[in-house]
Amino acid sequence: MNGRTACVIGLALWMGSATAAWAQEKGDAGLAISAPQGIGVIWHPSDKWALRPDLTFSFSETDGEDIGPDISASSIGFGISALFYTHRWDELRLYVSPRLTLSHSSSTVDSDILNSNSSGSGWGVSGSIGGQYSLGSRFGVFAEAGLVFASQSTETNSIASTNRTGWSFGTRTAIGGILYF
Repeated sequence: MNGRTACVIGLALWMGSATAAWAQEKGDAGLAISAPQGIGVIWHPSDKWALRPDLTFSFSETDGEDIGPDISASSIGFGISALFYTHRWDELRLYVSPRLTLSHSSSTVDSDILNSNSSGSGWGVSGSIGGQYSLGSRFGVFAEAGLVFASQSTETNSIASTNRTGWSFGTRTAIGGILYF
């Protein structure tokens, strides 16, 4: 199944499920789609806080076609945010959010001259401040910004094996939408 077919099927399923839900009250859980993170859910155990786990993934493959190397790569990540709501103005809610992320990646390079395998794993912690606005009973948007610290370790097997560790510190932003069930 190619990407276009999967997108059309997903859109049709979403439209079919959303029409029955429009007449109902807003639920405690919803689908959260954000950029640049990924796809996840949001769950409100109370009006004061929420949990928002999400998943990111990517898979790629390049065929060298007798000119260059064949390259394949994959990555998967899991993150979870806790949202603590501090203020409310009509439909706008302000929150602070600690976040934890875990990731794993791997890549393979196959050529006539050199073959290489690499795998890595990492973790990160961040803190953000954000706002969530309800556009209706079933749909909302959010935006957040903050700081992130991340650590990564990578092992490469080629002519010589290498192990590398590193860290980064910087800013983090996210925007997204929520469709409540």
